[in-house]
Amino acid sequence: MKKTVLNKNKTLIELGYEFLVVCPHCASCAKVIALDNLSPYIAHVRRRFICTACGVIKNKVIKANGYGQARVSYEPKVNYEVILAKNPCDWYFRLPLYLQIACSGNTLWALNLEHLNYIESYIEAELRESHPYYLSVESRLPKWMKLAKNRNEVLRAIQKLKVKNY
Repeated sequence: MKKTVLNKNKTLIELGYEFLVVCPHCASCAKVIALDNLSPYIAHVRRRFICTACGVIKNKVIKANGYGQARVSYEPKVNYEVILAKNPCDWYFRLPLYLQIACSGNTLWALNLEHLNYIESYIEAELRESHPYYLSVESRLPKWMKLAKNRNEVLRAIQKLKVKNY
């Protein structure tokens, strides 16, 4: 029996409550977290960078509505600012994402472990529900990632990222 998946219709914005990033001081895995409202579209929200390896903590108050900076996608679109397509980073401190790896001539990246698991469940399914919500992670995954011929390579890359995180 073929493995199936139903669209959960989660968006990158929903998954952006936590970013696993590379610490600029020690190159370990660090976090950028929301201290209040999760939405990047709200002004005066607080974000915190925390590295448990070297102890660095930085706070930032996002003073302006982040709409122009937080429109995110896996692939560039015409007239559409994309901050994660070519240089995967968090939306606030602009630190490189920790969960990224070369795969099929592209970069596979995830904001955090929940996002990585979400991508994995979609990619490993041989039967996928059609017509996902147009802003969902499922609808925004690049074609190279969804192709059956790349499935095994993408899943191997995801496993390498999971091992890297533990």
